[in-house]
Amino acid sequence: MPTHRDQFFSTFLETFGSWRPDAVIFDCDGLLMDTESLWTRTQEMVCDQLGIALDRELRHQLVGLPASRIGPLMAQRAGAEPASVIKQLLDVNELLVLESGRPMPGAREIVEAMGAKVPLAVASNSARRILDVAISRSGFESQFTATVSAEEVAQPKPAPDVYLAAAEALGAAPGKCVAFEDSEAGAKAAVAAGMNVIAVPHMASQEPLAHAFCGSLESRDLLAWVAAWK
Repeated sequence: MPTHRDQFFSTFLETFGSWRPDAVIFDCDGLLMDTESLWTRTQEMVCDQLGIALDRELRHQLVGLPASRIGPLMAQRAGAEPASVIKQLLDVNELLVLESGRPMPGAREIVEAMGAKVPLAVASNSARRILDVAISRSGFESQFTATVSAEEVAQPKPAPDVYLAAAEALGAAPGKCVAFEDSEAGAKAAVAAGMNVIAVPHMASQEPLAHAFCGSLESRDLLAWVAAWK
């Protein structure tokens, strides 16, 4: 059963025992790529352009949501056209990611270690154009068998659709997959898909439900667990 961060086990070996995944599915923004701050900056810039405040309540409401969901919320406050705001968000974010997107600490190493053992995929709430730019900036895009964008499924996270689509693309049963997430919405999606979830939350406001937690992808416990996979 997934737990909150204050209830996590001390090591992955203790948490999962002899269980090993058949595949691994990663979130992208804020997990593999240090682009979450760029997404926050994007929201700030667009709110400023629209003349509305990005207050604490709105910030928390928007965490983990795609532009297709954020745009209408901002548009409602601003009295603007949702489609226009969505385009503003994507245009600004694509430029920022192209200029400044970079891998999170430990991302290259853990992707390479896991990719040597099992097939990997990315399941993202980003639009396809943003996901492609982020992955191209990562330097390890060749490690992924599949990438799934929220635009390619019926419902974005917190619905399980992107994770189910990624598992199908890998030919793996959802229950045989481990998913890596940093947000409440993303972890909820992976749990709903029936996957084992490891959370790497970097925002104090986020308390995702997960089966295990680690401070970063540089975790020695995480690397030791992967090294033990047969």
